[in-house]
Amino acid sequence: MGAGRQPVILKWAFALLLLLSSCSSPAPSIAWQEVTLPSAEAAVRDLAFCDNHWYAVGGLPTGPAAWTSNDGQTWTGVRLTPVSFYGKQSTIFTVACRGTDVIAVGAASGGAHGNPRTSTWRSRPDGSWLEYEPEFEQFGGQESVGVGAAAAGPAAGLTGWAIAGNWLGPDGSPGPALWRSTDGISFTRVLVAPASSARGTDVAFAAGRWIVVGEAYGATLSGASWTSVDGTRWTSVPVESPLALVTPDGDGALAVGAGGAWWYDGAGWQRRGGLAADARFLSLTAGDGLAVTTGGSTECRLWSTRDGGTTWRELTMPAPLPMTAETAASVAVGAGHVVLATDDGHRSHLWLTTAAPSSPLLRARSRPARAPLAPSIKGIWSWLDLFSTTVCP
Repeated sequence: MGAGRQPVILKWAFALLLLLSSCSSPAPSIAWQEVTLPSAEAAVRDLAFCDNHWYAVGGLPTGPAAWTSNDGQTWTGVRLTPVSFYGKQSTIFTVACRGTDVIAVGAASGGAHGNPRTSTWRSRPDGSWLEYEPEFEQFGGQESVGVGAAAAGPAAGLTGWAIAGNWLGPDGSPGPALWRSTDGISFTRVLVAPASSARGTDVAFAAGRWIVVGEAYGATLSGASWTSVDGTRWTSVPVESPLALVTPDGDGALAVGAGGAWWYDGAGWQRRGGLAADARFLSLTAGDGLAVTTGGSTECRLWSTRDGGTTWRELTMPAPLPMTAETAASVAVGAGHVVLATDDGHRSHLWLTTAAPSSPLLRARSRPARAPLAPSIKGIWSWLDLFSTTVCP
């Protein structure tokens, strides 16, 4: 190695050392407060916030359950009216709201093969929720692959409500499906991309259209997404890496997956800042100018962003939560607060923290002070800044 090259390499090594040291700084501490649900046996599976009301859904040993709160601290049970045999045994696993209107989806295993028996729930003017039992083959049967998350459009009618899932197409191969409804009561199934060798994982209404995200199977696993203004006619929108979750955020949509974070602006996807490459994402939500996601590989972790996913901050979890097949975590943002539900497969916990401007959730990323640099190194700082916001959660 020539002697003239050693100072340049040493300078790059020094700059890389500074970068790695900034990545290793501990996550800022968050003041979490554990709050109590009416039952210690509650299993919480999803959260939502609309119109100054928090909603939590899940189950009890006796059947389905849902709770609501005006402040995130004091929770009361929602009066549920199940009408079917399986509805009385189900666990509610997803909830969506718009104003004071709420829909939810639950399921219980049953029948000769133990397949999920799915039904929907709809809020009523008196605050109670009524189960609507669909025909068996609406969500189940031999062509069913699975039913997933629910989402709300901005208004009743054309946009209404949607539930994401997967269904076998005419050729027998699975593909993403959407159940759409104008009233939250009657749902119509639409095949989003039949015979596509793809899987839908989540749905949201953003940028004036429905967005279904997922992954496509081929020689390698890649990303996939589709958009529709009316929920009936769908257009494929390319995205490089698989997407697990999507949420409305500002005037676009934010999605996370194995390749990190992506932003949809109504025309296409743009890669944003990176997250843990091996993370399995459990929840994603946005509100009050803040987006929060949970996930991980061996331990559940928490990240937040306030610039559409360009930069992320890792935040402290209220308690360690190992990632297993039974781990569940959900998060909701609203009214200057963040509510987090965690479940290790044995017990659920509900946590509350502030999202006020003074909170670490919203403060700008802090960086260690930099010593004066030689002119030849200064030129690489702009690249290092970009690299650090992408690599350091």
